[in-house]
Amino acid sequence: MASNQQRAKGMMYNCCCRSIIVQILIIVAFSIFLSGCGKKAPPKPPRQAEPPVVDDLNYSLDGDNLKLTWTISEVKRKVKSGLGGFYVFRSKKSVSVSVSESDCKNCPKIFKRVADISLEHMGNSGKDSIKYAEVLEKGYRYIYKVVVYTTNGVMGEDSNVVDFTY
Repeated sequence: MASNQQRAKGMMYNCCCRSIIVQILIIVAFSIFLSGCGKKAPPKPPRQAEPPVVDDLNYSLDGDNLKLTWTISEVKRKVKSGLGGFYVFRSKKSVSVSVSESDCKNCPKIFKRVADISLEHMGNSGKDSIKYAEVLEKGYRYIYKVVVYTTNGVMGEDSNVVDFTY
């Protein structure tokens, strides 16, 4: 009778071990399956074409009136359908500031957005020349730049700058 009990205990032991081994193998296989699909990271939006860069920003003065002009070139016209408009940025610094430019050549220029020229409001006039005008105050150094943005909100790189003292 003792051997029957030992045999029953051995069978139960084997059955428990097999059950535990099967459970462990299932967990390992499931873990490998879940981790096997590559690097986990937040989803990235589809790659978008960079907005064109304004490279022909010019200015003209008529008394106290400033007029900035730039164009949409042939290359820029190809992506015009996705363009949202132009941001005009200005840095305005008093020329009577005690620190001269030679003392602070690498100081950052602080730009403020002064205009949002939407292509939607311009309509399809067929003109490729864009204009922005404002009245200036005397005794300041002005620096302007223009940045193109798309309808999706992607901003392009800074344009060339125009820098003058009035």
